Amino acid sequence: MMSDPAEYAIDSISRDSGKTIFEQSGIGDPYKTGIPYAFFLGLQRAYPQILGANPESLSGRFGFVSRTPDPSSPDADLREGLPVGMHLTTDPLTGVAFLVTSCALCHAERVRWPGGEAVVVGLGNKRVRIHDYDAAFARVTSAPRFTASHLGTLAARAAEERGLVWPEAYREILTAATIRALEQRATDRAELRARTRDNPPGRVATIESFVLALAQLTRTRIEFAPTTGWAKVPDVIGYGQRVTLSWDASGEGPIDLLVVEADIAAGARVEWLEAHPFQGASLGAYLRQPAPRPAYPGAIDRVLADRGRALFVERCTDCHGSYAPDGRVLDYDESVVALVDLGTDPSRVLAPTDSFVRAANDPALTRGYTKFKRSTGYVPPILTNVWARAPYGHAGQWPSLAVMALPPERRPTRFVVDLGAPLDLATVGVAVRDASTPVGAEAYLHDASRPGFSVAGHPFLADLGAEARAVIEYLKTL
Repeated sequence: MMSDPAEYAIDSISRDSGKTIFEQSGIGDPYKTGIPYAFFLGLQRAYPQILGANPESLSGRFGFVSRTPDPSSPDADLREGLPVGMHLTTDPLTGVAFLVTSCALCHAERVRWPGGEAVVVGLGNKRVRIHDYDAAFARVTSAPRFTASHLGTLAARAAEERGLVWPEAYREILTAATIRALEQRATDRAELRARTRDNPPGRVATIESFVLALAQLTRTRIEFAPTTGWAKVPDVIGYGQRVTLSWDASGEGPIDLLVVEADIAAGARVEWLEAHPFQGASLGAYLRQPAPRPAYPGAIDRVLADRGRALFVERCTDCHGSYAPDGRVLDYDESVVALVDLGTDPSRVLAPTDSFVRAANDPALTRGYTKFKRSTGYVPPILTNVWARAPYGHAGQWPSLAVMALPPERRPTRFVVDLGAPLDLATVGVAVRDASTPVGAEAYLHDASRPGFSVAGHPFLADLGAEARAVIEYLKTL
């Protein structure tokens, strides 16, 4: 059975609809991608050490962008104080609120700099621990009192206190179905959890996540590569200039279809996407017209930046494009820089196995619209708003532009990244500390010896020598 809440009935392509999908409602299909909200509240009451006791602790535990509850708001998401990217949608079959997620759960970030901050929707969240969040639902299935009677009682109590619709006629059915689904999910995703157990924040194992979805859809066994292909949650800026969406340009097809493929990995049904054909196109309309972003908040040496712009045009535009003074893209031709030339960590490129490629190109699944091909390298990103997008690289392996300007052999290989600190405007990057210092709650240790996280490669900024400083000054203006 497929639930189809009224808010997903889009009858025409529009940027406003795309904005709502991206920032709030997501792709829907609540029976597959959501959880009854009363039951979720029951889980939080039963296992606060796993899921947090409230939205604020939930956000802190998994790196979501938190919001303060507003009891007077007509928006249920704001009344509950749900993190950015979490949404309550109403199931028309039961009247029950389901908790679903949108793109903004991973693609929104609260950027902090000395003296200011801003929530930037579309920016990859450098704090999010999405694999840990997924693993938390598996952990509760093996926790004490994971039973329909106990959780049903807690859900009913939460619904009564919050004034939620939780009809007696459906409580037992929804509770039992949710428990079965969580237990099955925990079984199905055991190998993925093992592979992503030690993930740093702000990263996803994209290919590995698709393995499970493709295996279920094609009813085939798909092998994992020996090394996990970690990738940084990307900024969506530059969508209008891209012809593919991934770091390595492996997925081909209509870009407005590629943009909803991530929801298949999250559990959305192909049937849902076919029944809602304007969702991808509306998302595309929104992403082609991004909202203005905060300018670099520090001082800029304009004379140095002008010299850097000339150097950038001479040495960098072939890969990264050219830009107007306000950072708008003037010209960009998407390309793949081969690993042999780039020299960066190959794990993400090597993540798709032969069985993965076959399944991703199954005509019964793709309907001939999309194609997956092996890549030989990585796509140079568009650099608009680059000052806010650290750490850099396809795996977030370089903490700052200053580090990228060092010859690869001189770059630090072990360091603590302090996400609780404001961005470092001097280095144009995230704040880092010596590896010998305590890691702390909002920090992580970057170890370049781990497969997937090498700091080697991209020597091109370092090749400029002392003039790299001028190019970095120019990049602050974009």
